[in-house]
Amino acid sequence: MVAVLSDGHIYEWEKEVTRLFQQVPGRRTVFDVASFLTNTLSLPFVLLLLAVVGAAVAMGQYTPAFLLALTFPVHVLAQFPKAIIERPRPSAAYQGIDGVGGVMSFPSGHAEYVVSFYGLLACLALARFRSYRVRALIVALWLALAAATGFGRIATGRHWPIDILVSYAIGAGILSGLLWLRHALQTARAEILAES
Repeated sequence: MVAVLSDGHIYEWEKEVTRLFQQVPGRRTVFDVASFLTNTLSLPFVLLLLAVVGAAVAMGQYTPAFLLALTFPVHVLAQFPKAIIERPRPSAAYQGIDGVGGVMSFPSGHAEYVVSFYGLLACLALARFRSYRVRALIVALWLALAAATGFGRIATGRHWPIDILVSYAIGAGILSGLLWLRHALQTARAEILAES
């Protein structure tokens, strides 16, 4: 993807999708809510992250607490393409599009983190509940937040559709790695307990 996007090209279909999303009423409200929950550089989010990790520690869930805390430094590392891909953000330079302008459009940290952090949180919650309805609600809320985040980032001119789609994939890769690490830590712990 780095090679495909390195020239900063914006595809015509991305412009069309962006124009379409920017015509949706209420787009600013969706953006505000989703951005509040996924803006890793804001004090409210840092407090939320600390509260979630603290709650896991208070419940004696040390592995989940460690994994949830680990999402932040991994998220920071996942933003390295911004340093090498100067993809322009949406702006009035593109006919019929509003946006913030500037560069560093790829990848979207918000879209990546909604999948990695909230996806991990959802997976951890799914492991604790057996009720089909509760589990379905957890998955639905996570998917709604992920969709709202991607929509809001495009509709308010922060990112292009490819930025969002690839960032979802990056987040899914991070999430799968964290789930693998969780399983590996649980297996190692079980083996240590069996030996003692």
